[in-house]
Amino acid sequence: MIAAIAGPSAPPVAGFVESAFNPMVYQAVERCLTARPGDGSRTAMVLASTMGDAATLDLGSRLLVAGQVHNPLLFMQSTANAVLGRLSLEFAITGPLLCLSTVADPAGELLATAELLLEDEELDRIVLIGVELTGTERTTAAYRAFRTGPPAADLAVAIVLDRDDPVPSLPPDIPPTPSGEYGTLRGLVELAARIQGTTS
Repeated sequence: MIAAIAGPSAPPVAGFVESAFNPMVYQAVERCLTARPGDGSRTAMVLASTMGDAATLDLGSRLLVAGQVHNPLLFMQSTANAVLGRLSLEFAITGPLLCLSTVADPAGELLATAELLLEDEELDRIVLIGVELTGTERTTAAYRAFRTGPPAADLAVAIVLDRDDPVPSLPPDIPPTPSGEYGTLRGLVELAARIQGTTS
C-alpha cells in the first residue's frame, strides 16, 4: 500500500486550465504509480468527490451567463473522468475508471468500492482518489445543506491498494459530519498518514 497527498501548488497539467482539481489528482496519483509501478491492465482507478471540480463548472456557467466565448477545455475537464483518462494513457491503465459522488464519507465509499472491484480476478490493484476544492459560494451553500464542509485548502489524496494488502479500516473517531482542516477528506488524510507512517 502506498499513499500520496497533493495540494494547490501541484504543477499544471497540459490540457487542463483554471482549476487546481485535475493537477492535484494527477500529482497525487503520479507520485504513487511512479513510486510503485504495476501492471496497468490489472489496475482500476476510483475517484470520489463531494463537489467535483466546482471551479471549472462555476467558471463555465459565469462565461455562459455573461455571453462570453466558452473555452472548450472547460467542457472537457468539467468531468473528473478527463484526468483519469490522461493518467490511464500515461500509465497504460486499461482497467475500470470510476467516479463517485459522496456526501460525507469518501474514504468509506472508496474502500467499499475497492473491495467489490477486487472480487474481479482480472484486477490486482486499485488506485483510490479523494479530491475537494475549498469551494465557491454555490458549494458553500450546498455544504451547509449537507452539514459538512470543504477542506481549508484544495486537497487530493491517492492511495494504491494491492490485492495482497488487507483492506484498511478507517480511524474510529471520524465524526459523522466532517469539518475542519480536511473537511470530508479527513478519513482519507488520516488513512494516508497511517500508510506513510506519519500523523495528520
